[in-house]
Amino acid sequence: MANEKKATNGTTEQVAEMRNGNFIVRREAIYDKRGNQYKTDDGRLYYKYKLCGVLRGRRIAVDFSPKDKGGYVPLDLVFDVNPEAELDITDEVTEFNGRKQHRTVYTVNTVDENGVVWHAEVKPTGKSDVDLLTMLMNMVNKQIKTVEVDPETAA
Repeated sequence: MANEKKATNGTTEQVAEMRNGNFIVRREAIYDKRGNQYKTDDGRLYYKYKLCGVLRGRRIAVDFSPKDKGGYVPLDLVFDVNPEAELDITDEVTEFNGRKQHRTVYTVNTVDENGVVWHAEVKPTGKSDVDLLTMLMNMVNKQIKTVEVDPETAA
């Protein structure tokens, strides 16, 4: 794609793949020891969602999971369009009772052939994944967008 590029840290070392200024998250199948893809009891396939990169010469992967328990259905819908999606990171600020509350929102987005945007909210699986993502963002000087949220309309 024309907007696709490799993020670098100022040297020739590739840090992570990016498109439109956002990191790329990929869906990959999960296999057992015999090379068969894991399936749920009802026959759906298991996948993992990760952002791959390189920090100080080491290959790293930031794992993502759905925001809530039923979140695999929206993720499947997003990644059925394309096996890779852009990761959009925003900092939502809500003022409640005179105090500002911050919440970091991670969303994967993809666009289908009709121009429809498909998105689902995800979260880094563990604290180490948050740390690795922060390091990747520091390497490419990526800033988090801040969005003011009206507490009356927030869910």
